[in-house]
Amino acid sequence: MILSKKLRTLDVAGSPLYLGPEVLVELASQLETVFKGKQNIFIIADKNTAQHCLPILLEQVPLLNRAYQIIVKPGEENKTIQTCEVIWNQLAVMGANRYSLIINLGGGVVSDLGGFAASTFHRGMAYINIPTTLMAMIDAGIGGKTGVDLASLKNLVGLFSHPAGVFVWPGFLKTLPHRYMLSGYAEMMKHAAIADVDFWKKLLKMPMALTKTWDDQIYHAALIKCKIVNGDPMETGSRRLLNFGHTIGHAFETYSLRHDESPLSHGEAVAMGMICEAYISYRMVDFPHPQRDELIKNILLNFDHYNIDTSAIDELVEITIYDKKNQNGNVMLTLVKEIGKAIDGQQCETALIRESLFRYTDFRRHIVR
Repeated sequence: MILSKKLRTLDVAGSPLYLGPEVLVELASQLETVFKGKQNIFIIADKNTAQHCLPILLEQVPLLNRAYQIIVKPGEENKTIQTCEVIWNQLAVMGANRYSLIINLGGGVVSDLGGFAASTFHRGMAYINIPTTLMAMIDAGIGGKTGVDLASLKNLVGLFSHPAGVFVWPGFLKTLPHRYMLSGYAEMMKHAAIADVDFWKKLLKMPMALTKTWDDQIYHAALIKCKIVNGDPMETGSRRLLNFGHTIGHAFETYSLRHDESPLSHGEAVAMGMICEAYISYRMVDFPHPQRDELIKNILLNFDHYNIDTSAIDELVEITIYDKKNQNGNVMLTLVKEIGKAIDGQQCETALIRESLFRYTDFRRHIVR
């Protein structure tokens, strides 16, 4: 449903998503109506969003000046059960109960953590997401996946729990460094690559560096995510299409968390994962060679190539074996048959994953001129 460009709405498995410049006005209205009966309100933010985004939210929605604030450390390395325990303890000390409301203000780490904390404290309390990054606006804050990492492996502990609402205000993007915008742009490219060739062509005509306003791109990408989630809310089938680039991408992300002083962002890792999985698509499901090179070239035009030594390949392959999407010990991938059309549930031998990682090291030299 579209009301106007000032306030667009989508449905995500029964949860409303609001998008546009009037979103915070809508939030203020709903706090006085839909959420009026909540006994108290808690805002979860990380230190970055507490500094750059929370003051804007409190100015635009004065009612939230009375909310309790829970501030956590930023970064994927802090998306752990230990951080969740800190949140639970603070909720308990401040008297939260199942009639309270949690507002997650931040990127994917905050929505994952906050959603998981809300869904488990007192066996579940209502929460809403206010995404502040491009990644969260089009992907991580939408769809009801919550959870934490375990032993640096991505999202091994979590549950499906849909928010009472998602409020996407693009104005928060002005607070983001370029690298965080790139992270979300990787997911936007992925959405287009798996589901909408026309959107892919629009992204190529208007690359990230030339984009001034993001409302339409956010809406289009969020619409793709919503349609896929609505068709399979619990990820038993077609929702796995959204995993293109993620199995090997998560391996890059985990490897980087273990070894790098400045680890890859989630989106940067997914971008590198898409390079490898585009190659596997070419080898396994006849992804056309020219389209393969087009996809890889346009990733590399936007993202720095993450260099790995051949000595890292064994560890990267081993990490993919522990991916939560695997079945019966087999690595399962989503692959692209052509740009705009993907296929899920493809069993991939580790030898081909290894081959894709060796080829990954060559692609910049061979494809980007």
